[in-house]
Amino acid sequence: MLTAQALVPIIIEIVCGAAGGIFFGRFVRSLSLGAGGDALAGAIGGLALTWLAARTPGIGRFVGRVEQAADATSQSMGGLTPAILVGVGISGLIGGILLVAVTGFIRNKAGR
Repeated sequence: MLTAQALVPIIIEIVCGAAGGIFFGRFVRSLSLGAGGDALAGAIGGLALTWLAARTPGIGRFVGRVEQAADATSQSMGGLTPAILVGVGISGLIGGILLVAVTGFIRNKAGR
């Protein structure tokens, strides 16, 4: 069952991913999917990259195993540290930018 400690990192991933997607779409208009499309693709990209980063050796320590961190926090062991929350935010932001860029590029190439 999802607790508040498990939802916080997920919300951060979604919000940062959407913000990264919107930011990228505003500055690179040729790859933009529209405001809603940028936000949706960014949110999905934020979730996807954070999930992937948590399972990548060497990078996983920056985003943590969010599921394990949430369990440790709920057991009062202090699993959600500021470093993990910042890492989750940064990976969400980068994931949002990357997915909007790739999706926009593919859409432009397929449209020709």
